[in-house]
Amino acid sequence: MELIALGVCVGTLSGFFGIGGGTVSVPLLMYLGFGIKEAIGISVMQMMVGSLMAAWVHQKKKTYAISDIKYFGFGGLVGAIVGAVLVKMLDASILGWAFLAIVAFTLGRLVMSSPQPTRPEIVNRPLYVAIGSGIGLFSGMLGVGGAVLMTPILVTFMGFELKKASAIGLFFVMFTSLSALTTLGLLGMLNWHAGAIMALSSLAGIGAGIWLLHKIQVNHYKQVLIAFYSIIFSLTAYKIIAG
Repeated sequence: MELIALGVCVGTLSGFFGIGGGTVSVPLLMYLGFGIKEAIGISVMQMMVGSLMAAWVHQKKKTYAISDIKYFGFGGLVGAIVGAVLVKMLDASILGWAFLAIVAFTLGRLVMSSPQPTRPEIVNRPLYVAIGSGIGLFSGMLGVGGAVLMTPILVTFMGFELKKASAIGLFFVMFTSLSALTTLGLLGMLNWHAGAIMALSSLAGIGAGIWLLHKIQVNHYKQVLIAFYSIIFSLTAYKIIAG
């Protein structure tokens, strides 16, 4: 029941915040007793299923044009493979601190960014591939979909509107989670039973989260997003420091 409830919760947050869910599920799975490496594997399975559902819903709503943003995903595929291999090699404490650093960076960029574009939206497919590759590396290594980095980068440096950036971030998750899932599976690092329960449960919340995303005003959305990342940062920091 705990995994089912967590799956529904993560699915809703994923659709609303445009994240794969790793920023929520990894620390909470650790609280439920899973080790960080096992939590990363479960998280990746949930992200794969949830991002597919989200991409289908956003396609129906015409939130973005796939013709250009798919290049973020192509880069993410390669980067996530490398990152997933590093999970096998690195110490768990290193992964924990790296995860905390990513959340801290995201929080800082969100606080300083404007929810409305301050520059023209940059369309550059090779640059999209390069950005996707870099974010994909962290995605595979830390069990996060990449939207936790994608959203502030698109808003701060690429001229994207905040809600659109969040939706694109979740689209990106589809590529990185597929790559990471395949690699972790081949390395024998997946808890298939727990991952399947959480992944299927998350589908119930995805649609509701996306509906809320389209309803909320963008200024209010930024405030909620900052509060959300602050909570995740606090939970993760406490878990790492407390051991």
